[in-house]
Amino acid sequence: ACRVEIGPREGEQGGAGRDATVHVYSSMYKDVIDQVQPVLEKHLATTSPGTKVEWFQSGSEKIAARLDAELAAGGSPADILLISDPSYYAKLQKNGRLVPYVSPAVLRQPREFVDRDGHWATARISTMVIGVTAARAMRQAPPRSFADLAKPDAGRVTMPDPLSSGTPFTPVSQLSSRLGWDYFRALKKKGTVAAGGNSSVLQRLDTGEAEVGILLLENVLTGKKRGSHIELVIPSDGVVLIPGQIALLPHARRSPAAQAVYDALLTVDAQRVIVDFGVMHSPVPL
Repeated sequence: ACRVEIGPREGEQGGAGRDATVHVYSSMYKDVIDQVQPVLEKHLATTSPGTKVEWFQSGSEKIAARLDAELAAGGSPADILLISDPSYYAKLQKNGRLVPYVSPAVLRQPREFVDRDGHWATARISTMVIGVTAARAMRQAPPRSFADLAKPDAGRVTMPDPLSSGTPFTPVSQLSSRLGWDYFRALKKKGTVAAGGNSSVLQRLDTGEAEVGILLLENVLTGKKRGSHIELVIPSDGVVLIPGQIALLPHARRSPAAQAVYDALLTVDAQRVIVDFGVMHSPVPL
């Protein structure tokens, strides 16, 4: 049995925190944030009047480096963390840097998408797939699986750098479990370029520097809309799902306004923007 309490904790200020500014550190692309912002404003106008949202947008690992530096210096102004690096949330949780909070919307999520102690939930899910240049696909059959990429005839392969972008860290972890570290040794031996984030992978495919890439579904589909000649391959050995989690940070410990923004990001309206415009998945049916 468990008890879920909604609202400010005993001894904390009630209400929504009039004229409060909530700082969100997020790795979502700026154009997705621009679409989410008016949805949040509309929701907050009713649930938390006077609350404003300010965003710091960057890659997951750059955000992690900034947040670590701020916390080490005595504190960060960030209230909400919204990135795609599960290992970093685990680190923050271990170090006592996450504030437990159970949003009413979280009760709709599958249990595996939510920390059992309420330290984090899931706000979006990205999918790692394979992208192939149209020229390569016309010349010969494209690779059909992640395992195929290590074969000599797979073409010039590229992928994001797990040390500079949060989303490739999970695929490296999963694929090393599925295929072993010899898989990555084979990729290295054939000259695979691992650098930058998913946008960098798409750029290398667009310029012909590489023929095949491991990258996010959202990058492939968004790139195609913008004129990229990239073909999508759903790997036969299974895509890799990457949860984009959401959590409250120490600055939000006594902030009903931050809780209201957290709730707003998990509403059906905000989730629909993330799915439709951001080309990601939601942890709940919409």
